[in-house]
Amino acid sequence: MDKKHRFGTQLRAIRKQRGLTQEQLAELIDRSVDAVSNMERGISLPSYETLGRLADKLGVPMRELMEAVEGDSAADPERVELEARLTVLARSLDKRDLRIALEQMAVLSKHERR
Repeated sequence: MDKKHRFGTQLRAIRKQRGLTQEQLAELIDRSVDAVSNMERGISLPSYETLGRLADKLGVPMRELMEAVEGDSAADPERVELEARLTVLARSLDKRDLRIALEQMAVLSKHERR
């Protein structure tokens, strides 16, 4: 998967997790619906300015959005989306619940290695 598609997959997952339509996101970042659609479909990457707006309006660190661009080029699209959704969900948890989720993931990780 190339960097444009990785970014688009992650953007779509975060947008959906936030309960936003493409139209709503476009309005929030002052871009066209076509621009949002093109980013999500892996046709184009956002400018640095748009990347900043996306991070701000979606409530994610810009570094997280940039990691999608700089990540593993062989990444499985489904995995990219699942990881993005997991990150968004983790941010919604308080510290106590985040610790519990981390412990559960550690157990799953050990189970998979066997």
